[in-house]
Amino acid sequence: MNPTFGTIIWDMLFEPLDEATQEIITQDIKKIVAYDPRLQVGQVAITQKDTGFLVQLTLSYVPTNQTSTIELNFNKNSQTLSAS
Repeated sequence: MNPTFGTIIWDMLFEPLDEATQEIITQDIKKIVAYDPRLQVGQVAITQKDTGFLVQLTLSYVPTNQTSTIELNFNKNSQTLSAS
């Protein structure tokens, strides 16, 4: 296992969601998605919830230009991630 691989969002859950935090998370998401050359990140919206962060991102599948919006709910209380 590589302890430096993965998202930093879990480390950011207890930080205030200001512009700097949003930019750090957005850049982290873009870096992770860049590992798959078939995907491209469009919009990223981050909302602070009582229980953590809701990350909404639009991904484009490059070969066909299909887009999809994904919601990732990072819950700091239960330390779980749910996607829809």
